[in-house]
Amino acid sequence: MTLHERLAEARARLVAAGIRPDEAAIDVELYARTILGWDRARVLAEQHQPAPPQLEPTFSEWVARRLRREPSAYITGIREFWGLELAVTPAVLIPRPETEFIVEEALGLIAGGLKASGDHGGSAPACHDRPRVADIGTGSGCVAVALAHDCAACRIVATDISRDALDVARANALRHHVADRVDFVQTAYLDGVAGPFDLIAVNPPYVKDGDKPILGAEVRYEPDAALFGGAEGLRDIAGVLNAAVEKLRPEGWLLMEFGYGQEEHVEGLVASRPALELVRVRADLQGIPRTAIIRRV
Repeated sequence: MTLHERLAEARARLVAAGIRPDEAAIDVELYARTILGWDRARVLAEQHQPAPPQLEPTFSEWVARRLRREPSAYITGIREFWGLELAVTPAVLIPRPETEFIVEEALGLIAGGLKASGDHGGSAPACHDRPRVADIGTGSGCVAVALAHDCAACRIVATDISRDALDVARANALRHHVADRVDFVQTAYLDGVAGPFDLIAVNPPYVKDGDKPILGAEVRYEPDAALFGGAEGLRDIAGVLNAAVEKLRPEGWLLMEFGYGQEEHVEGLVASRPALELVRVRADLQGIPRTAIIRRV
């Protein structure tokens, strides 16, 4: 059996199990490349040669796991985020593309001296040369590691309540040579962490507890603590806003992801805290409001 035939066979099994054909094609090629250590060009070049013996038994094992709807990121142990390969395990949420907006917005603010676009006033404290950043609920460390990777001057505190998640985040910081610029702390929000911070980044749990039965099979593999935010999905959003009031310096920034249909709730929660101002909301690539850009007044 050629490599092409082996991949086509596996792809057909995944499609028959209800996985979309485009996803199935990506999955089987990803498994082959990961196991063999090949790039896409070599897979194409070798596709009409006999399937390499080193493909098995891992390839068949991984396809069987995918048939049970386990996410490919957990199967391969790798997910790309902000152009960086990050280790992931079932202890952490799988990084999503929309969370890259937090990184993009943070880097833009830092590059601009932590002033909003078009803000040329002189009242805000000057951004010092080593901006202090917090990443609440760091999970895999995707945001903290991406920021540290692209901003050598940043000093980052990354928190999580999960010791296992912090182990993954530390490994990713080491992988990308930024461990000396990120401090990992096991705590809720920023409890016990000294402020103030110039910027806080967070992707909090925001799924309603009652929505668990309707989530996709893949999502149900992810840790509940990273997904569910109480009856209305707002518990941790409120907790993060309280942390921002307490820990941000005047004119500091909070960049926070939130869920579908939560924009008005976020607006109300921010408005109820006079120390915070919702500057704008950024939509994701589907046009769904997704990232709140909030300033400490």
